[in-house]
Amino acid sequence: MFATANESVSRTIIGTIGTALFAGACLLAATAPAAAQDAPRAQTVSYSDLNLSNSHGREALTLRIKQAARNVCETGLDDVRARTEEARCVRAAVDGAASKMAVTTAAADRG
Repeated sequence: MFATANESVSRTIIGTIGTALFAGACLLAATAPAAAQDAPRAQTVSYSDLNLSNSHGREALTLRIKQAARNVCETGLDDVRARTEEARCVRAAVDGAASKMAVTTAAADRG
């Protein structure tokens, strides 16, 4: 019926630990979506139907890459900060694809 001093201390310690663990779990759950947004996003761009040995095929591939970049980078938000971030993301994605495209078109030129 009455708790001894040791039982009260034990309950306080266990309660404190439980509260800390619960708060940590809530913090992790709250930051998980933000961490997921930082994960690299990607979209495959098909070019098997294009003739990359001519400028028409290369232009079509460039347009596909830019469209894929816009799809991947779109945030769905309509404010200046979001638009700026989307534009930065698109530039980075297109720049990243440029070296791969150069290798692919060089192979088409040789082939």
